[in-house]
Amino acid sequence: MKCVYHPMEESENRCDICNIPICKTCTTEAELDNSGACHACTRQGKIAKFYQYFRIASCGLGIVWLVVAMLIFTSVPFLTRISYGIYGLLGAFVFNFLAAFILTRMMISDLKPHQRVFVGLSRYAVTGNKIFFNQALSAMKKVDDMSQYQDALFDQIVTLLILQPYDLPQDWVTYLAEQFKINDQELLDGILEFGTDVFYENIFNHYHYQAIEPYIEILKRQERDDLYSKLLDDILLLLKDVNIKEVNKPPEYIPGQPGQQATMKKQDPKVIRNKALLTQLTMIEAELGSFLKRVGRAKDYKKILAVTENFELPAVPKSSFDAVKALAKGQQPQQQQQAQPSQQQMVTSPRSDLIAPPPLEETLPEETVQLRTCAECGGSFPKHDLLSYTYEKIQVKVCSKCNKSLEADDHRQPKLLGKMEK
Repeated sequence: MKCVYHPMEESENRCDICNIPICKTCTTEAELDNSGACHACTRQGKIAKFYQYFRIASCGLGIVWLVVAMLIFTSVPFLTRISYGIYGLLGAFVFNFLAAFILTRMMISDLKPHQRVFVGLSRYAVTGNKIFFNQALSAMKKVDDMSQYQDALFDQIVTLLILQPYDLPQDWVTYLAEQFKINDQELLDGILEFGTDVFYENIFNHYHYQAIEPYIEILKRQERDDLYSKLLDDILLLLKDVNIKEVNKPPEYIPGQPGQQATMKKQDPKVIRNKALLTQLTMIEAELGSFLKRVGRAKDYKKILAVTENFELPAVPKSSFDAVKALAKGQQPQQQQQAQPSQQQMVTSPRSDLIAPPPLEETLPEETVQLRTCAECGGSFPKHDLLSYTYEKIQVKVCSKCNKSLEADDHRQPKLLGKMEK
């Protein structure tokens, strides 16, 4: 992959914090800084420290204004004085919100336009924060000739499709083509040229199974039945090693009282990966069947069905009350396992000389965990099983099933968050 700061140079290392690809020059600068961090991460650390002090100061001023309002406005009713004081607290909240937005934009604002394009795209792929994506698009308008950075651009587009497929609209081909000022065919040709090996590396070696869906979409549009068949052959090989009984076995809990801690036994990482694979295949089962029947491989479709039809998608408790009742009865409150790997694990390219980051090992440690509530369905889950979901700068926790549902519904507001606001 190309360095995100110097898109004409091949990467030779990765940032120790965000794991984005960096070249020899960037690596030297990171080593001299004794942090191993890239420029944006170093700047982020400084900004975060400043924001911490700013937040304390603004909240302190809000409280001071509340006290002062109570002492100064003695000629007005007590409730009116309280209202004046609350304005100060609301002002502190607004200032904090604006400061967070501005400081996030400042993280890469000091870079050159072509650097902001690729650093912004890379950080969006890792964090899912649309601020970076919008900054990248704005910076691209200031670059005179983007064609010289074509390799780096397609590197980042492939990365987006692997790490953020559910954050993109359903017709992502047209959307990305419009954003990057190229036609649909050029986009698909470039992704296939630069991304085929990368997709394979991350699907089969790093377990980013969510990348199967966009990769299939590319192969369909490009009419590459040969690559589609090869992908399915390799998926069938994976399914041979799936122990459906182990996959369907729920994690074991020690029942406890509401609000107390529950201990979860460690799960085999292979079982977790198999659950993620089967969840993904269940989502695209109809598409796989359509292709296999068209090319005369109906028997292979039956092999996939033999596994997926026996796979039980864990049911999500309808409410926290249901989960507590299950615990009280000594039963296992079922929940949806995470279907996609951590977004903090960056995409790796076989064209790089780097040793790839370690594969996803989302094991559940033998330690106590607290139950948390999903902001959409209201179910109770261990914090390991919840994903971060951001709606209009408000971050909440949702289960993986609800996360996909929210993303599919145009990134709408979670139900419980809406009730709280009312």
